[in-house]
Amino acid sequence: MSMESERLTVLPPTPRRPGVTSADVARLAGVSRSTVSHILNGQVTRFSEETVERVREAVAQLAYVPSAAGRSLVLGRSDLVVLAVPNTTLTNVQDIIEAIAADLDDVGYSAVVHFDRGGGPAGNLSRLRHLVETLRPAGLVDLGSLSPADLDALEEQGCPVLSPRPRNVHGVDEGNFAIARAQAEHLIERGFPELAYAYLDDRRDDPFGRMRATVVADVCAEAGLPEPARISVPLRAADAQTAVCDLLRTRGRPVGIACSNDEVAVAVTFAALALRAAVPGDVGVVGVGGGSVGQLVEPRLSTVTFDVRTSVSSIRQAIRQALGGSQEPAVNDFDDTFSVLQGATT
Repeated sequence: MSMESERLTVLPPTPRRPGVTSADVARLAGVSRSTVSHILNGQVTRFSEETVERVREAVAQLAYVPSAAGRSLVLGRSDLVVLAVPNTTLTNVQDIIEAIAADLDDVGYSAVVHFDRGGGPAGNLSRLRHLVETLRPAGLVDLGSLSPADLDALEEQGCPVLSPRPRNVHGVDEGNFAIARAQAEHLIERGFPELAYAYLDDRRDDPFGRMRATVVADVCAEAGLPEPARISVPLRAADAQTAVCDLLRTRGRPVGIACSNDEVAVAVTFAALALRAAVPGDVGVVGVGGGSVGQLVEPRLSTVTFDVRTSVSSIRQAIRQALGGSQEPAVNDFDDTFSVLQGATT
């Protein structure tokens, strides 16, 4: 067979079907192109509900996707919102991200998640500033990775901070404040004269744990109790026993331990039992999260439970106020969002 006959025949490329444009949407909806642009850019109050609905139905019918580049040029920003997530040991951070991302999607924006890689505050801020400069996002939601000075710097760069700033004197957000108070007050009500806070021993940072430990200390001061001890608990049986043993040796019994999550609480519980300490007689334990593992073991774990979407309601309300969309009823008593599920460890 000749070399010529072995050559592959290269077919010409199939012509691409032109994409749907805003002019197509305008034609189907029976409105002007500028009306389509205004409505898709969120300026709906200047038009009747019927007009807005016709445009949205045309967009859906034609599967029209607005040009992100074009919108960015017109508005000076993109349709993206950055979620700044700390380098944290928090176990339900994905649930929090999903709840906020769903709200953003409802109002026509997409979430870009920026994780703090744990290289220090300066490096984290530098990467965020580069991201903001590149994407020109419509705003930023801080989930606990940034200081007030960092937030100021990003706003000066032209990136609105959509999440509400903490009002607590220690800079603790409403959610972590309510969780820690629920833990501490429950342990005090159960009769523990001394408290401790247990972190997860992990290479990652734990900004939420630090916030909660501070609040637990405040509750102890209000109740006239000693400053709570702080212990770091590995999720390894022998090492967890060492951490709990050191606590009991220095602080005595009984002691109530507020834990950073349910996994730490389970480790503390079984470490105490292995040391022949009575639970909850000598050691009281309360976790966070209401996870299934803590409810399947014996003794069943006491834990703080909450609905994720409600727990970030202040962030979600701030997003909708800034970017548009229907408003949900405000949470009147934020403390009621978090409740202690009584188990056998307190």
